[in-house]
Amino acid sequence: MKIATEKYAWSSCEPAEIRERLRDLDISVVFDRRLGNPLFHVDVTLTTIRRMTAWKILSKTGYEIHYLFDPADRIELHFVESGVFQVETEDQEFTATAGTAFMLLSPGSTKIMASTNARKIALAIPRIQCLPLIDIGKDDPELFFRPFATMANIGEKGIGTIHRMTALLLEADEHPFAGSPLGASLFKEALITAFVQSWPRSAQKTVIQSARPRNLKRALDWIQTHLGDEFTVLDIARNAGQSVRSLQLSFQQNIGMNPLNYVQRLRLQQIHYDLLHGDTDENISDIAARWGFSHMGYFAARYRAIYGVSPSSTRTSRRDFDTASNI
Repeated sequence: MKIATEKYAWSSCEPAEIRERLRDLDISVVFDRRLGNPLFHVDVTLTTIRRMTAWKILSKTGYEIHYLFDPADRIELHFVESGVFQVETEDQEFTATAGTAFMLLSPGSTKIMASTNARKIALAIPRIQCLPLIDIGKDDPELFFRPFATMANIGEKGIGTIHRMTALLLEADEHPFAGSPLGASLFKEALITAFVQSWPRSAQKTVIQSARPRNLKRALDWIQTHLGDEFTVLDIARNAGQSVRSLQLSFQQNIGMNPLNYVQRLRLQQIHYDLLHGDTDENISDIAARWGFSHMGYFAARYRAIYGVSPSSTRTSRRDFDTASNI
């Protein structure tokens, strides 16, 4: 969905009707009756905020829902408020009861079966919007979320905060940030921060740094040192002591992206930091150029794709915060 903030609410006793409404919003899921129950009822509230989607579902009859897409580019958090939800993915099967939360990280083929009188709220976060909180100089983005636990307790402090923040977006009446783009951006960042910092990790940790090949670590260190310079993939490969092909394969296997995309994300992180903490009088174009972006249109598009707002909006929010701090 391209809109920044919007809200929809439906009540239906026909699965096909809900399916059609969701299709109009480019949401590829299929609702169906629960096996053995000829009746069907759902109340759905759905809202968007800066490319995140939150929704609330209440069903008196229960239902089944099938994902028609592979949402590997997003993370879903589900908070069960009543009833029982059985979840089947390509990797696992589990049951979530009232008072628990569960995460769908990269579910692929997914089916969720809700019991009678089931109610939950959920939040879908694009993975790319989590990147600003990941030090991709140290942590592999593709591996960062793997230690996150599948299940959590809503009663835990951090999880309860995420639950309440998501519920705020789904309250009745107008979208809470319909008239405040800046407020929507700040709320989105706070919500993602709460998730990354509070969601529990499983007991089995993934050791990332030690698993990297020596040549890859040499390449990462060289990139970090020369981030503000002009260089090519060949330059990286030469200084890492390997061929371009082997460098690209190593990045794809261990980092989950090619070398140039990795460099670009590091540079965008530096620009984001400079906009928030650097000289407020420095032109944004000068900051972008310092970190290797000569085409402002392309830079602005890439920045918005990761941070959800324009570079100028980031600068404005920083000035507003500085002004408020001085009051």
